Amino acid sequence: MKKILFYIVLIASFVFSFLNAKNAFSQKLISKHTYTISKGNIEFATTINSLYQTNDKLIFEVYTSTSGIFKLKKDVRKERSIFDILDNQIVSKKYTFSRQKKDGYEEYLTKISRDSSKNSSTLIEKNDKKETIDHPYIENVQDRLSVQLDYKNKLKIGQYAQVYTVLDKGRVREYTYSVESLDTINTIFGETKCIVVRRVIKDNKRSTLTWYAIDEGFIPVIIKQYRKKNLQFTAELDNTED
Repeated sequence: MKKILFYIVLIASFVFSFLNAKNAFSQKLISKHTYTISKGNIEFATTINSLYQTNDKLIFEVYTSTSGIFKLKKDVRKERSIFDILDNQIVSKKYTFSRQKKDGYEEYLTKISRDSSKNSSTLIEKNDKKETIDHPYIENVQDRLSVQLDYKNKLKIGQYAQVYTVLDKGRVREYTYSVESLDTINTIFGETKCIVVRRVIKDNKRSTLTWYAIDEGFIPVIIKQYRKKNLQFTAELDNTED
């Protein structure tokens, strides 16, 4: 009888531990947006933006891969930002980026310090070469993904002009957001009122125009990236799960 009770307790303990572990690592999908990327009339890639919540953090993931005939030219990119929200502000903690091509790969891992006595750091790995870059403490610094979420939150409260310091794949960069115009376009939501915002990165030849859907929680519905005045690509929202 004692042996039976022992096994019952052991099994119960195992099940309890398993359920706790499963709960700790469970992810709840908050939103998922899928974009088709094209140049001219040629579609060449797909991007999926997913926002998750766990028990103790928020995760924003972006997965981009070539599509159609362009799959032959393999190019897969994965980005992930782990962050918190404190006082209505996005607080980035960790950012990762990886790119896999037919002829090699590159990875970036940025850990962001919120302690003024400690540096942030970025580990860069390209093929078989590794390098670590230390970044002096910067208050309110964002990563390449968290800045997108923070700016969308700023739009919701009418704070349209913003300047951010961003740790961008091992570099410290300045992102400036400013409103270009208001526009009404046809999207998957039908006729959609948008605020059009330009993002400029200091000392970079690229700029980005984004159409944010005003009545849809400021979801980006069209994104156009330019190099100088030349359009490089257009990303258009074609599916959403909220």
